[in-house]
Amino acid sequence: MHIIPYLLCFICIVCSHAALAHEQQYPNCSAPDGWAASAVGTRLKNLHLSERAGGYDSVDVELLASEALASGASDRSIFRQVHKVRIRDGKNSFTAITVNDASFQECSESGVDVYFISIECPADGLCRSEASPSR
Repeated sequence: MHIIPYLLCFICIVCSHAALAHEQQYPNCSAPDGWAASAVGTRLKNLHLSERAGGYDSVDVELLASEALASGASDRSIFRQVHKVRIRDGKNSFTAITVNDASFQECSESGVDVYFISIECPADGLCRSEASPSR
């Protein structure tokens, strides 16, 4: 009879660890002010497509893929992550795919490769006079 409370505690602990492990399969680096979105914003400014480097009208970040590259201690596993980032700056809208490495401790385990897939500017105005993603 004395073993039942201990057995119940053990079962609860195992179940809670399983739930935590399920929730944390990969790092959550999809914040609108996170590493991937910041890299796109910086690239927009460097390409003279936006005068801002943040504070946009809207920023949407979607995780497309996260693959474990190297395993170590659970918090030091490295993941290659691919995000779709869409930034609206006034009437202009920019969509990019980003690729970078992340861990549970740092979303910035590597630099971010940025690939612009869409630049939408209104027909009645300029996106920017220097607008060219190939620069």
